Amino acid sequence: MPADRTAMRLLIVDEQPAIRQLCAVIAGRLGLECAQLESSRAALDQMNHCAAELILADLKPTTGSPGAPLQAGGSSGLELLAEVKRRWPLTEVALMSSYASMESAVHAMRLGAYDFVAKPFRVEEFQLVLERMAEKARLVRENKLLRNRLQGRTKPAPCTDLEELERLTVQRVFEQVQGDKEEAQRLLGISRATLYRKIKQYGIGKAVRNYPARNELVGEERPSAAKPERGTTELSRK
Repeated sequence: MPADRTAMRLLIVDEQPAIRQLCAVIAGRLGLECAQLESSRAALDQMNHCAAELILADLKPTTGSPGAPLQAGGSSGLELLAEVKRRWPLTEVALMSSYASMESAVHAMRLGAYDFVAKPFRVEEFQLVLERMAEKARLVRENKLLRNRLQGRTKPAPCTDLEELERLTVQRVFEQVQGDKEEAQRLLGISRATLYRKIKQYGIGKAVRNYPARNELVGEERPSAAKPERGTTELSRK
């Protein structure tokens, strides 16, 4: 993933400079713009100034007294996670820790964490987590652009570029939800009529033909057992 002017931002929150630097090096290979911070308070200040798409934070308390509210300067990674998800729900957050219990990991996932990374971590595994988290954030960003376009809030741009982005986004959403049209409609933020129009326009039904819900996606009814369509019996026997 080469770096460019539209690269996503990653906030790395950890007391240990060596850990922050290692994470930044790995993230840099993926084209992410990194900001290294030593406290949850600093991370929140950064989010207020310029919200990032991704956050990687240590679980344990940072500066301030444990359990203190974020605004007072002290918090744990869990509290930072909860605050970010409350104020910036589209930002993806992963937590890491060298001593966390299974209970902490489960709690983090319930609060909306993308993943929970145990220290020490293998570089390859950690990089994979970042890649997947960045891909999810990128999909969300593309969905937002598509939603704005469908609702008429985007500025004029070359039609071919936007249409290609729209086609790719709709198709990737269908792949992500495995052909579930209701979930695709929710993620794209469009009406059912618009969804069917886009399916027909871009041939999305063909792209997701292997998914279990394919007949429902293209508006077809499954042949009943009592009245099979011509050729159905012969095909099922092959």
